[in-house]
Amino acid sequence: MKLVRDWLPVLIVCKERVSLMGSNAMSLSLELEDIFLRIISTLPISDAQDLLQQCLSFSTRNIDDCPYLVTTFTTWFRRASRPPRPDLRE
Repeated sequence: MKLVRDWLPVLIVCKERVSLMGSNAMSLSLELEDIFLRIISTLPISDAQDLLQQCLSFSTRNIDDCPYLVTTFTTWFRRASRPPRPDLRE
């Protein structure tokens, strides 16, 4: 969690500047987005919600350019809408 929280702002700033660097940088930026969003989707719901709010800056691009964000939000909504499972250890 700390790793993602600390490095997500760096990824966001790099993403904003990637258009100046060319297609190789864009490819790397998308790959990093995918990795971060996959990690975020495995975190507890409340932690993922906080981090996903920061990721909304990814949505300033065309929706076709941020498929990982759409997938991660879909996963988060599906997880958040499930009823809590009973603790089986009791």
